[in-house]
Amino acid sequence: MKQRSTLIGLLVLGLVVAGVYWARLRPPSPSAGLLQPTAMAGQASSDDALPDVSKADAAVDLGDVRIVVSLSPHPPVAFAKFQLRVTSSGPAPAEASAAGAGTEWPLAIKGGQVAFEMKMPMGDHRYSLVPAGRGGYVADVVLPLCASGSRRWYATIAGDVAGQPRSVRVRFDLAPPPQAPSP
Repeated sequence: MKQRSTLIGLLVLGLVVAGVYWARLRPPSPSAGLLQPTAMAGQASSDDALPDVSKADAAVDLGDVRIVVSLSPHPPVAFAKFQLRVTSSGPAPAEASAAGAGTEWPLAIKGGQVAFEMKMPMGDHRYSLVPAGRGGYVADVVLPLCASGSRRWYATIAGDVAGQPRSVRVRFDLAPPPQAPSP
């Protein structure tokens, strides 16, 4: 009887391990609605091409849509909560009065998300953007400082703006947390 129970236990354990292995290797379904971090291979050469939001806001023009990304505080501090704010704007809609022609209008970001990553794996850091008034969307974020000493993070902001999927990628450097005074 003990042998049979042991064999059944080992079989169940094998099935659980196989299921975990299969779930980790299987790509997520598109319906999950989550951003997938992009490959970081060759990222070092393109760092300068990405807008840096460490110390100032960045505006990115995507044709007829402008996305502005800001962090508060500048620069954000590791292990402390900071806020990422995203606004999008575009030309006034056709229904707007002639007085509004030529001005930028706030545009909604539907399903907005932000995914943070470094060159080395630092875990899953994804946040949903929530409406914050005046056409803005925010995410309250806490990110760790890498043990290697690297401070460079990348944020990919994505969502539907003006009926089209849009994404913006920015970079920033975290400030180290303040040192506690020694007694």
